Amino acid sequence: MEAAADKAGVPYATARNWFRAAREAGDDWDKFRAASLIVAGGGIEQAMGRIIAAGLMRCEALLESIAGSGDVATGLQAMATLGDTITKLKSAGKGMMPEADQLAIENGAIKAFADLLIRQHPKTADAVLATVEAWASGQRA
Repeated sequence: MEAAADKAGVPYATARNWFRAAREAGDDWDKFRAASLIVAGGGIEQAMGRIIAAGLMRCEALLESIAGSGDVATGLQAMATLGDTITKLKSAGKGMMPEADQLAIENGAIKAFADLLIRQHPKTADAVLATVEAWASGQRA
């Protein structure tokens, strides 16, 4: 904590207060640091890993808060914050890895189309599945 306070250019007491406030709000910096160390790789993948790790820890803390709260208003606030956190995670993924988001959209469209073909033409199911598998393995021509 002392090194972090020094690096941020704030007194130790301020850093300690920030740490305590963050923990009370559901952010556990120690868990985040540990999760960040687990994330392998570099560049955008590492950044996304850290964002996802932080978001998942935040979601877990909010779920614990909801489960442990006997107060309806506190539970509702935690649920709203949980929804906001999930929305921010999805947005970060789209913004930082648009090709992965586009791939997810394409895969969903291909699956829906294949399902429709199989339902409307059940005798072609084997051919449709073989074609989808070829597409998934990278064949495009």
